[in-house]
Amino acid sequence: MFLRACCKPRITRNRFVVIFLTCVIIANECIFYAFTATNWPVITNNSEDSVRVLIAADPQILSAQTEPFYPFSILTSWDANRFISRGFHLALWRSKPDIVVFLGDLLNDGSIASDFDFSSLVQHFRNLMYIPDYVKHTIFVPGDNDIGGEGSDQVTPHKIQRFNSIFNQSTTLQYKFIDFIQVQVLDNFNINTRTLPYEDGRIRILLSHIPLLPVTRKKIKEDCQLCSFTQCWIVCVNLHHVHHLEYTPPHLKVIEEHPSFIFSGHEHESLNFAGTKDKAQAQEFHVLKEEMKIWNFDTTQDKLHEVTVPTCSYRMGKQRYGYGAAVIEKSGLVHYTVMWLPSRFTQLWLYLIALGVIFLIFLPPILCIIKVYVINFYHLCGVTLGFGPKYHRV
Repeated sequence: MFLRACCKPRITRNRFVVIFLTCVIIANECIFYAFTATNWPVITNNSEDSVRVLIAADPQILSAQTEPFYPFSILTSWDANRFISRGFHLALWRSKPDIVVFLGDLLNDGSIASDFDFSSLVQHFRNLMYIPDYVKHTIFVPGDNDIGGEGSDQVTPHKIQRFNSIFNQSTTLQYKFIDFIQVQVLDNFNINTRTLPYEDGRIRILLSHIPLLPVTRKKIKEDCQLCSFTQCWIVCVNLHHVHHLEYTPPHLKVIEEHPSFIFSGHEHESLNFAGTKDKAQAQEFHVLKEEMKIWNFDTTQDKLHEVTVPTCSYRMGKQRYGYGAAVIEKSGLVHYTVMWLPSRFTQLWLYLIALGVIFLIFLPPILCIIKVYVINFYHLCGVTLGFGPKYHRV
């Protein structure tokens, strides 16, 4: 009896399932994030002659009411928004920025929402993307999902004024030796548009939701004439089939702003376009996809760089997503890196695999229970319908 008690297994099926699920949840929700955040590159420059900037592009906070498959959309939108919020606060912890910049498309349904719903969505956005007190300024650039401008969703003065009012926004900000200037590509009404006169010795950073230097993807594909794939322009430029991108929308007066550097979003990709300051046309193109790398740009040269920051949401259909971090020095150097987030799709696949494993573990006892019920049901039907034996042994 003693030997049997000692040899009795202590881990039952239910205990194993609980331990297994706990390990999967801890790995997905804690370990992956902690490992990723601690391995992000840190730009070490805390002097008074530098400004630290954290950049978030295209978060597109979701609303469960407008997501498909309601009420299942409550879970999907909650998970997507929580992923963005968690990554944002990890990026804040890692970068300790002076300035936080949101490069448009803050809300997924901002442009089509009523005034009441827009206020509710903005409040939800503020709760998710809470800004700590050590951040000196926060800049909100409107995107097409916020004020319209894409497809049949038109930009209106009311949408622009509503966005600027609720976010208390101005198109310019001066901080230390830097002029931050929003270029209103989507806004043709020039509402609340301020200009900053050029001052020698100050660094002028242009902020735009829509990229300013490059041609549209459609135009590149027309010039490339190699294929019709959506991402062909990226492949073709990497393979040097397209060397120069020499088209700039004529209505953009980038040169008049005397830019030193440009940050933009909208493309959901991590890209670098480069041209000259006297033409403001993209002539070079690079994909900034390396992990744990810091890129250095010199704004004192004649070359003008534009960095498009990747989306921070996994719902944008991209395999990689993250936050941009930059340190701008008074000397004119810009150090930039991307803090890539862990793959949420991989984590969701792990959850599905874990559920499959649990299903297989409980499948044999479930089949046994079903077998017992089927046999009992068969006997019950046999006796009721007279299919049972007519004679019984005495």
